[in-house]
Amino acid sequence: MKTKQHNLNIKRKLLALLMVALGISNSWAQKDNYSTFYYQRASMFEKLSVDSTDIVFIGNSITNFGEWSELLNNSHVKNRGISGDRTTGLYNRLHTILPGNPMKIFLMIGINDLEHGASVDSVVQGIIHIAERIRNESSQTELYVQSILPVNDKLGKFPKHTSKGIEIIEINKRIKSYCQKNRIMYIDLYSRFKNEDDERMNQKYTNDGLHLKGSGYLLWSSIIREFIED
Repeated sequence: MKTKQHNLNIKRKLLALLMVALGISNSWAQKDNYSTFYYQRASMFEKLSVDSTDIVFIGNSITNFGEWSELLNNSHVKNRGISGDRTTGLYNRLHTILPGNPMKIFLMIGINDLEHGASVDSVVQGIIHIAERIRNESSQTELYVQSILPVNDKLGKFPKHTSKGIEIIEINKRIKSYCQKNRIMYIDLYSRFKNEDDERMNQKYTNDGLHLKGSGYLLWSSIIREFIED
């Protein structure tokens, strides 16, 4: 019994050393901490194809809820958002997208990481991990990194998300800098959705301080349309 436990401990240590050598943290190796909905939707994406003519939207519920193909009047647009998703969850399912070498990818992710207590540094690093994997595994894909949207804590809903306004500003600042240094297109949605006189999301576009109403999706699609059609 002791020998078996000893061997198991050795295997665990070797795995930990391998993960360190590959630059993988425990959080990035963890795969079993997502919602039932995550696995339901991710399993569907396992069965659906992506090819080089496609424009793929990836992210969390804010992406998930958009009827992108209709909003952009483009049958090549595919929605791969999952409600509740985080940077680790998105990273772990890129294998269902990247082998198809899509024409373009539009990325927005990070707010749910903050809701789960992640630091600004962790969220920024998570977004960078995703961007670098896309560039390494699908080099012909045009990547568009979209800012995290502002939130509004005055509506009394989703307090763990809507209390993160300061963190969102800092993440967007760092991600913009990363994109500029690495010649990745950064799309500033944040400034178009916030109030003129403060940093909260304009209530024209939300009724819960986090998710978008139809008017919000119309604004979003109007901002990115030029990148879809170029």
